[in-house]
Amino acid sequence: MNRADIIRRLQKQGWNVTKRPGRSFRLPPDVVARYPKLPPRFTEFLGGLSSCENQTQTAWFLCEADYGGTTGAAFRWDELEQMSLEAAKDDRRLGEAVRGFWNEHLPFLLSVRDGYAYFAIRTAADGFGRVVTGREPEFEEASQVADSFEEFLSVLADGSVRA
Repeated sequence: MNRADIIRRLQKQGWNVTKRPGRSFRLPPDVVARYPKLPPRFTEFLGGLSSCENQTQTAWFLCEADYGGTTGAAFRWDELEQMSLEAAKDDRRLGEAVRGFWNEHLPFLLSVRDGYAYFAIRTAADGFGRVVTGREPEFEEASQVADSFEEFLSVLADGSVRA
């Protein structure tokens, strides 16, 4: 399924989508250094968007400006990781485990619909490209929701997965 079809299906589900001209998706250098390899379908989809949020503005895809910190949004792209690190500040081993998890999972969709939650793409060699979800209070206790970003988009667009 192509990006235009996915966007139409998301819009039918009530998502507000703002497209941007077709230039490539560019992450800031620090994000690229941390996540040097990403699935092409992921960068293709996000590269064409300025914003993509649900009707109630309680869930949104992180777009290029979010990763760059230029949106003025209340949530940084790594907000949930920072929350976990703050909670683990007195426990070095827990802090290392938190960093280890997020080093292998790039969040791309955040939700505050019924508590803090996210969807992330796995960037480690083992399970590369799979999509996981997690929620507070233990963000790092994630569960897989799709084998690929493309599959995730399809189940999100048909309403099988709710953000």
